Amino acid sequence: MGKLAVRNSEQRPSYATVKRWRPRSRRVSLATATLVLVVAAFFVAAYAFHLFGSQPQNCWTRPASAPNTAIFTIVMANEGVNVGFNGSKYHSPPWPVVNVTLGQNVIIHVVNNDTVQAHGFQIIHYFDSGILGGLAPGKCYDVKFTANKLGSFLVQCDISCSIHILMQSGRLNVNS
Repeated sequence: MGKLAVRNSEQRPSYATVKRWRPRSRRVSLATATLVLVVAAFFVAAYAFHLFGSQPQNCWTRPASAPNTAIFTIVMANEGVNVGFNGSKYHSPPWPVVNVTLGQNVIIHVVNNDTVQAHGFQIIHYFDSGILGGLAPGKCYDVKFTANKLGSFLVQCDISCSIHILMQSGRLNVNS
């Protein structure tokens, strides 16, 4: 029997061809692996930032003063001297009362000092939406607006909680 002749075009690729192909394949694999690691690191960092935040919030630090700005602090609590809004349990309504001048910038630093539940905060006309979902225990929020309408406006809790009834009679008075 005769030997089967293999044509040159059907032969396996030479070592030079394989050698040229391998480095390119390694570069592509390395680039793909690097890209996957960078994307994964980005998502891990974003999740960690979402979960833990950038740094702990110090709710007892008041906002910085600014010209033509009135700054108030309202503390919500379920025990101690501040039960309700700034101790509204121990005051006759309306309480608390915030007095500002028409055209003045206003910052109300709201602190939830409650130990177990969220509380709401709403100012009719100026902050109708309230703090969405309420303010969790130990958290704070700065409500900022310009007093652009004369009158007396209701300050209240806008979510249901165990001391809700004690937080329904606050007032924001905008005077000329």
